[in-house]
Amino acid sequence: MTNKRSLRKRQESAVADALADSIGVSALFIGSDYRVKWISPEARRILGLNVDPQAGDGAFCHDLLGGRVCTSECRVSASSSGQDQSSPHPSFSACCFTPNHPPFLVRTEVMKGSGKQPIGLLKSFRVIPPEESGKQQSSFVANGAWAEELRSLIPRIARSDLPILLIGETGTGKECLARMIHEESDRSSGPFVILDLSLIPETLIEDTLFGHTRGSFTGATHEQIGKLPLAEGGTLFLDEIQNIPHTLQTKLLRFLETGTFEQIGSRQTVQVNTRVIAATNEPPEELLRERRIRPDLFYRLNGLSLEIPPLRDRQEDIPVLIEHFRSEWSKRSGRIPPPFSQELVHQLTTYFFPGNIRELKHMVEAALALADPDSSLQFDHLPSAIKKQLRTGAPTGWTGSLNQDTTYNLKERTVFEFERQRIAEALRQSGGRIIEASKLLGISRVTLWRKMKRLELPHDLPS
Repeated sequence: MTNKRSLRKRQESAVADALADSIGVSALFIGSDYRVKWISPEARRILGLNVDPQAGDGAFCHDLLGGRVCTSECRVSASSSGQDQSSPHPSFSACCFTPNHPPFLVRTEVMKGSGKQPIGLLKSFRVIPPEESGKQQSSFVANGAWAEELRSLIPRIARSDLPILLIGETGTGKECLARMIHEESDRSSGPFVILDLSLIPETLIEDTLFGHTRGSFTGATHEQIGKLPLAEGGTLFLDEIQNIPHTLQTKLLRFLETGTFEQIGSRQTVQVNTRVIAATNEPPEELLRERRIRPDLFYRLNGLSLEIPPLRDRQEDIPVLIEHFRSEWSKRSGRIPPPFSQELVHQLTTYFFPGNIRELKHMVEAALALADPDSSLQFDHLPSAIKKQLRTGAPTGWTGSLNQDTTYNLKERTVFEFERQRIAEALRQSGGRIIEASKLLGISRVTLWRKMKRLELPHDLPS
């Protein structure tokens, strides 16, 4: 009888393995006795297991797995003295247990029998690709008194789990600063996930942020894990937070206050341990005055806020940044970059830089790509497009010719006025074609539509 039961278990396990392989599932099942009852072949590969856990009644999970995939449910279950009191809701945990192994996401769900009593835990796995985990070194380069004050604050801010709001114009280095905070925190071993809300249509933001269940809508053939649970144990960087729809602001506020949310198509509450760092390139007072962000959400995000000044207000950073970008370019190209002459550096410090650090980086890289390696870079050695920018103040990436009557007295203009002017000119250059105008401006089509709506610009401007 025992041999027959053992044979039947192995046959059932073989069927489960075949099914898991056919649909690409990485999963394991832990019974209420804390023994591993089944592990799919792919999960064994991810976990580096060469044993057969289906032998007999299975190995104890702590012996076989060594706590490498524990989430809150497992810990609660293991400490309940034989009575499973774990939450009925699924939770997520990001794990990476060897230096050379990519991080993977673990979903833990309590399984119940016909009597609604817990019978064990089902754990499913998904390897987090590098583009989602965002594992990179930060390179926030700054100089001067404001930077010293900022650096003194970062260790204290990093120790907190409060949300952070970073305020600064486009290209000032908000993402780099968010990475630095993450790397200084106790979450540094967890993922750093980026979600730029300006690049996603409003109708897809909820799905991207929170995820959906299989069958929740037409075409939802599989479950999608949102960015929030992907950042479990780490940090989620929400860039351009002003683009989040009003209908979702309450849901995000609830997560910030309780750490819980619901996927699209599910009534189950999911709890994750993710810190949120948000960023905006617009003055917060304007967002509140125009009611584009709820006051309660803003004040929750604004528990800790840092403002990054534009590059034109910290000219002392320009020489330091030039050397930093020269060093980066040298590492990538394997070439020794020529130095920038003092005259050229001085000219760059007098430029307005509407694109801030990002624009300076593109200038430096373009100049080095065409430079003579045997002589220092002078103004006349720069590509013609860059020389035109420095002379006229025209935006980076401008490929068309500016009208003669278009003036860019940038230091006497507000950023709002400048932005409206350059978008209007791009629309004229492209004949009102949104895709072409977005390419001229170096921004996405979705971002351009939103800016036009905010600036009240029609796309059929007169030529």
